[in-house]
Amino acid sequence: MPNRSLDDFAGGDDPIPADDADDATDSDDADDRDVSTLATYRWTPEAAACPQCGESVQKRWLDGDEYVCLDCKDW
Repeated sequence: MPNRSLDDFAGGDDPIPADDADDATDSDDADDRDVSTLATYRWTPEAAACPQCGESVQKRWLDGDEYVCLDCKDW
């Protein structure tokens, strides 16, 4: 099998249709989705408050239906 360029696999279409582009966000408003489809870990460049203790942290883990800091996560 010969080597192929990545361009051979490119579809040419925008991967996010323009109608759905407004729906694709990383804001906390997106937490209203079914949590079974969410990532188990989040990192943000700016610190965000942990919803349980209020600590400002950059790293948060999914615990139940919210993202919490390391100390609040029920491991």
